[in-house]
Amino acid sequence: MFKNIRLREIFTAASPMPKYRYRSVLDISAGDLIKMGAKAVALDIDNTICNDGRENCIDGLEEWLASVKAAGIKAMIISNAIEPRPGNIARKLGLDYLCFARKPFSHKLRRGAEMMGVDISELAMIGDQLFADIKAANRCGAIAVRVDPLEGETRYKSYYKKRRKKEEPVLAEFEKLHGYGYYAD
Repeated sequence: MFKNIRLREIFTAASPMPKYRYRSVLDISAGDLIKMGAKAVALDIDNTICNDGRENCIDGLEEWLASVKAAGIKAMIISNAIEPRPGNIARKLGLDYLCFARKPFSHKLRRGAEMMGVDISELAMIGDQLFADIKAANRCGAIAVRVDPLEGETRYKSYYKKRRKKEEPVLAEFEKLHGYGYYAD
């Protein structure tokens, strides 16, 4: 059932199993974030808010950020990408950022929570990759929120194809148990 993935890895704190799942960042309301206990969000870039390797964000992201900020929720970018792209995107959005995060390691998530003045348990890490964004969030006790990847993974096709194949059994288990939205303990 879980080829190449141990069952206990899926359901442990360092697992790739998300706590919440949405189709898009834009589907996550400020009210949803508040219900999750989030006082801050960390946004991944590639295939979460921008297509891979691009600097143009998805339509509606600036309005979404405005609604999140209006609710008193802080936001920043935490990306595995290297300069200058994360900085360019962050400046366009008026956000702080951390790049070369090396997710699934969680040190930059902890640093991001510290920069925003929140406890790590109040940080929602929103990203598209189970074995990077979600695993990093679970490792440090942040709120793990998975969004479906944006269409057009064109720049690193073979990389993403392997990653998405590895994610299939985890997402199938999540879907069987919960569908989209909230994953209760």
